[in-house]
Amino acid sequence: MIVALLLFTGYLSCQAAAVTHGIGRHRKDIPHEDLHIGFAAWMFAEVFYTASASILKVAVGLFLERITQNKMHILIIRIMMAATMLIGTIYLLVALFQCTPISFYWDFSENAKGHCISPMVLVVISYIASVLNGAADFFFGILPIFIVKDLNMRRNTKIVVAAILGFAAIGSLSTLVRLPYVKQLGTYKGGKNKHLTCTKRERSYS
Repeated sequence: MIVALLLFTGYLSCQAAAVTHGIGRHRKDIPHEDLHIGFAAWMFAEVFYTASASILKVAVGLFLERITQNKMHILIIRIMMAATMLIGTIYLLVALFQCTPISFYWDFSENAKGHCISPMVLVVISYIASVLNGAADFFFGILPIFIVKDLNMRRNTKIVVAAILGFAAIGSLSTLVRLPYVKQLGTYKGGKNKHLTCTKRERSYS
């Protein structure tokens, strides 16, 4: 949980730096000297977010694994943790190395040379990651109900404990809400809407 907190703090710091330097505004409204800082911060925000989300689910899974005695629950928890780490690692590597060299992502100088993968790759992986994360959040949210139902405690206490442990399910709501907007990643760099890119980068896409 401490590692997840540190990674999420890094994500928030990068996101704050990105917004401060123009991310979220139209290209024409961003000073040229802010472009490289804003885009670099935004890319590393993606990396920190993916890492923190993956580690957080592993932390929750390890916690639930400690308090359940059901072998089937333990097996499912381990499968969810492994799947989360696998797709998280893949997404992190794609986000980090989507441009070659890495600095081409934020280098808007006219003499910059490099290329980037198709943005649709990120769209596909984002859909997969969103579905998996939503499923993991939902599973970790309802599993405590089955864990505490057989414990030796009063019914009211069971309800409170299950509700507290089930807060993880709230995360699945945000995952579902943002699903319709994932497709907009495909319009960034090389897509139809290029208001955040320059001519040099449009030509360099592969």
